Amino acid sequence: MEDLSRAKKNAMKPLKAELKVYRDQGIALYLNGEPSSPKFIAKACAVAEGGGYMRDYTEDDNGRIERVSFDFIEDE
Repeated sequence: MEDLSRAKKNAMKPLKAELKVYRDQGIALYLNGEPSSPKFIAKACAVAEGGGYMRDYTEDDNGRIERVSFDFIEDE
């Protein structure tokens, strides 16, 4: 992450912390359809160019979150 500016690193911290909570609760994390980690997702969101990431929550039959997906959406 040496290529990231200090501001981008600081911007990543809240998202990374939030995703760690999800992971610790057993909620699966995905980036562009592939299993991923809080650190990798936060970094991808911070450096996204030409678009951004849309977050999608998938629930189980009881309405509990079982998966959080981040998919890249290109700017139009």
